[in-house]
Amino acid sequence: MNKKAKNKNVMKTKNNVQKAVLRFAAVVTSFVLISYTVSAQDFWKSFLENSSFGHIAMIMVDAEATTANNEVTISNVEMAVETETENVLELESWMTNEANFAVTFEIDEVADENLELEPWMMNQEVFQTATETDPALEVEDWMVSDAVWSI
Repeated sequence: MNKKAKNKNVMKTKNNVQKAVLRFAAVVTSFVLISYTVSAQDFWKSFLENSSFGHIAMIMVDAEATTANNEVTISNVEMAVETETENVLELESWMTNEANFAVTFEIDEVADENLELEPWMMNQEVFQTATETDPALEVEDWMVSDAVWSI
């Protein structure tokens, strides 16, 4: 082998190694970026839920609501804080009448007949005990044909 052919083979090897290293680096970088993206989604969600930015945004939306008694000032934004109340529920007579809620269940017990051992159940000739074998697989021409599997 002459010197030019050796140098050509060495250059091909270097190029192939460089391509392989670049591909590997690209794959690793892709995995790292994807993992950061996935974890970042949860980060921003928890950040907005657990920070005061979300509260400030809600206050700025309702900035126009104010009352004389309950007034809150946050960063020059005033908002009314209203306490919601529900009507008191009253106990009515039908609620305490057990006849309205009486439910009767009938449970029927079902008993199966006892199973009996019959003579044919003990006869070994009735049951097939031989092992089955599949025929040997053979390679056919179409399975290895380039015309069928070419991309």
